Amino acid sequence: MDDLTSEVMTLLQANGASVVGISNVERFNGAPKGHHPRDFLPRARSVVTFGVALLHQALYWEGHLVDSELVPPEHRKDILQNYFYRQTGYAVVNQLLDIMALRVSNFLESRGYQSLFFPATYGTGTIWRFISDRIPSRSGLFSQRHAAVNAGLGEFGLNNLVVTPDYGPRMRFNSVITEAELTPSPLLEEKVCLGEVCSICLENCPGAISLRPDFDSEAVWYNTPARTDTDACIRLSDIHYCLGKCMKVCPVAQESSK
Repeated sequence: MDDLTSEVMTLLQANGASVVGISNVERFNGAPKGHHPRDFLPRARSVVTFGVALLHQALYWEGHLVDSELVPPEHRKDILQNYFYRQTGYAVVNQLLDIMALRVSNFLESRGYQSLFFPATYGTGTIWRFISDRIPSRSGLFSQRHAAVNAGLGEFGLNNLVVTPDYGPRMRFNSVITEAELTPSPLLEEKVCLGEVCSICLENCPGAISLRPDFDSEAVWYNTPARTDTDACIRLSDIHYCLGKCMKVCPVAQESSK
């Protein structure tokens, strides 16, 4: 079990993963009906979750093209947010995550363990519209954020994203569900999010994030302490040009992400 676990983690790291963690399927007990790992793979034993860190300058897109002689000032933010950031901080990263997930799944299946993964969550454009028409909540088929927390990679933050010790919330995740019995990573035992004494992410959000009334401010947040209004996030980003800001302003691990 330990040898196969090491091989999986080495494969992911060699293919671009910034962080890798593993959970057993029992950590997903309480998942919404139809979204537990064994709802997809009945003999699933483990979930391998991995993340790719976002480039610092992809998030700090507001500072680019300020003196451009080619891009009209009235289109600068639109181009930087909806082309530059969506591609460098989202679409390309998702493609890498999907490729890594396929490679790990094929590797595990070559060892005799059925495995599967889901495409990294949606993005924009045709796929987003397809999902929006069919899943009112816009929820993922499988929660990559909960998988990351269950794999010990971080805890939920006030921004409703997974906050990791080394990269803060500046990551995207994907997972592989597998029949292989792998060695689980330890859960995070100390808080990473600075909580309400910080609240910078909430202060910089124009109105898409709201705190749940019943969360324990002192606990490690293995579940979401906040709600994100996805429709509001999309609508407000076109007004305030704030995509990625809830990740950018988080002070956790800022220096390591530069």
